[in-house]
Amino acid sequence: MKSKCLIVDDEPLARKLLQSYIAKIESLELVRECGSAIEAGNFIRTTKIDLLFLDIQMPELNGMQFISTLKNPPAVIITTAYRDFAPEAFDINAVDYLLKPISFERFAKSVNRFFDKQAELITHENATSSPSAFIYLKADRKNHRVMLNDIRYIESLDDYVKVYLVGSTLITRENITSLESALPPQSFVRIHRSFIVNTAFIHAISGEAVEVDGKYLPFGRAFKKSALALLNLKSIKDKNT
Repeated sequence: MKSKCLIVDDEPLARKLLQSYIAKIESLELVRECGSAIEAGNFIRTTKIDLLFLDIQMPELNGMQFISTLKNPPAVIITTAYRDFAPEAFDINAVDYLLKPISFERFAKSVNRFFDKQAELITHENATSSPSAFIYLKADRKNHRVMLNDIRYIESLDDYVKVYLVGSTLITRENITSLESALPPQSFVRIHRSFIVNTAFIHAISGEAVEVDGKYLPFGRAFKKSALALLNLKSIKDKNT
């Protein structure tokens, strides 16, 4: 499915350049070009937009003012000739901040960042929507669909993460913290900076570790208290406290 995008810029040449760039990316669909923020506001009220390419310095209503008028703004990539508005761009959670003149390489990098953020949102929604949910994990140059119920535990090892599944393992270079944010907290518990455990596979719990399939995974000092609270085992005391 293509992401619908809108260009908002009072300079015709700038709009034309962005239009040519968008045409080169199959996953984007340019819905409209607007020469002012007021025109864009009227259009967005009746049409769903996924991504906005937004200039800042425009007559009557500048780009930042325009975004503040929207109740549920789309993702935004700022396109401007001015460096001074970067802090405001971060305040509105802009995907990126492009300085004119914009090269296609820089434009494509911003669009890829947008697609990465969209993929993260979809992964998180899938992870929390139902018991049969799944996530995608990148490994061996492919995106593997992994059912949450099949994940036994996750281990972080130097520059990669090992995901122990029912009957197999998967090695990915994704960050364990980003994986943690994509997993439902009611089913997965971070017990150590290097371990996340699926509670359905925990066979036993001691004051020092949890047992998963005969392997003992230790509690980390920084994670033990919150992990035990999530596991409803507050009565187990840390021997070192």
